[in-house]
Amino acid sequence: MDMYAKTATSVRSPVGDTKSFPAVVGLHQGSTLSPFLFAVVLDELSKSIQKTIPWCMMFTDDIVLVAERKQNLNVRLEGWRAALERKGLRISRAKTEYLHCDFGEGNNNEEVQITIEDQSIPEVTKFTYLGSFVHNDGEIDSDVAHRVNVGWCRWKAAATGVLCDRRFPTKLNGNFYKVVVRP
Repeated sequence: MDMYAKTATSVRSPVGDTKSFPAVVGLHQGSTLSPFLFAVVLDELSKSIQKTIPWCMMFTDDIVLVAERKQNLNVRLEGWRAALERKGLRISRAKTEYLHCDFGEGNNNEEVQITIEDQSIPEVTKFTYLGSFVHNDGEIDSDVAHRVNVGWCRWKAAATGVLCDRRFPTKLNGNFYKVVVRP
């Protein structure tokens, strides 16, 4: 928030720049600059506690921590909580969840509860990360079906929005057909 205090901006156009005016709103979700700035700041704040992929994966504000044992995960999660809270950030207790994958390696009897400051974190059998469903048993059928369904929905929206709309010129429909449908 401090980087938006007392800021001014202007608009550049083909006919010249406008006079400066105060920017009182800041960046919104959906802005192209906002996720980049957040990722840069979060990367710098968490540099001391990050590990290499696949043990730690970050995409804007989605962070995946991977550990072989639940005790190790609790230690890492507490490290992240402490490091982020020292810098004024907070881990969302309501959105945090964990997925335990048991691939027959003998760790399935661990009775350790995953917590953030004594608050229990719910275990799930699947969760979504970057648009993909990750299951505790490694199953991918529902993820593939979801992606196919989304693809068809987008195709239907494009086809009914452009190809079937009589207001669009025939030449534009032909170009759309060549670029989207034929390939």
